[in-house]
Amino acid sequence: MSLSVKPEDGEAVLFGKAVNELQSDVVVADDEVTGTLKYVDGYVNFSSNTSEQSGNYLALKIEAEPAEAETVVELVGGTKGPVTLDDDMNIVLLIKNKDTQSIKVTTTYNEESITKTYGLSGLTLETE
Repeated sequence: MSLSVKPEDGEAVLFGKAVNELQSDVVVADDEVTGTLKYVDGYVNFSSNTSEQSGNYLALKIEAEPAEAETVVELVGGTKGPVTLDDDMNIVLLIKNKDTQSIKVTTTYNEESITKTYGLSGLTLETE
């Protein structure tokens, strides 16, 4: 089994926004995510909840082997709880507090699992 997390491709469009509009210079290394999350306003396709349509968003791509494994991503300190990824294996997270939130990724297959946790304190969150 294997699990890796990286920034989503800058040209990819997630919920109607190109990843380049959300973030720049994002790097996932060891147990920390660094880079800049741009301030985005009016991200209506991200959530029907208006309070979640503006802010700083992180777009990640997860790679897990075997392909049949179930992968769950949780923004620890977020509002949604764990989210099971679909076949696209990507996720956009609304980051509200880089110092208290973290990202936990778990891949499970045949009762084996791998869990990785990433801190966010190395991110720069741009403001309006």
